[in-house]
Amino acid sequence: MNFRPWGYEPHGLTWLPHPAPKTKSLTNSYKLFPLPPGKVKSPRSGERMGKAMTDRQTEKIAMERVRILFKLAEEAFPADPARAQRYVDLARRIAMRTRLRLPRDLRRRVCRRCKAFLVPGATSRTRIRQHREPHVAVTCLKCGATARIPLRRRRT
Repeated sequence: MNFRPWGYEPHGLTWLPHPAPKTKSLTNSYKLFPLPPGKVKSPRSGERMGKAMTDRQTEKIAMERVRILFKLAEEAFPADPARAQRYVDLARRIAMRTRLRLPRDLRRRVCRRCKAFLVPGATSRTRIRQHREPHVAVTCLKCGATARIPLRRRRT
């Protein structure tokens, strides 16, 4: 008997039984949708039914989409800041799902505390400071968080 998920309960997911599908083997489903000659008829035959994307290809496509979304956010910000924020949220979600690290130039465009899209003059304030070490201080105007970017390279 097969089970399917149904509803959410305070203690977790409740599973209810439902009857098994009417087709009992894979051969019946292939009769409904015939494959062209030369194609694999069964996943058990040892051959792959299609090529899977490699991790490198997935990362490349995801990074392209992240960069496109950040570019769209920059263009959309003057007219609609909410849409620009949505683009940034989508880009961050794509990067998280594919386990990619955002590049430094894009990472600095997002507030670390409230995840707001930082636009100099509109949503952030940028200052050069000399206190202790020379650094650039980027302050988010939504939450007040300050990011400090050192100006001198560290000696190793």
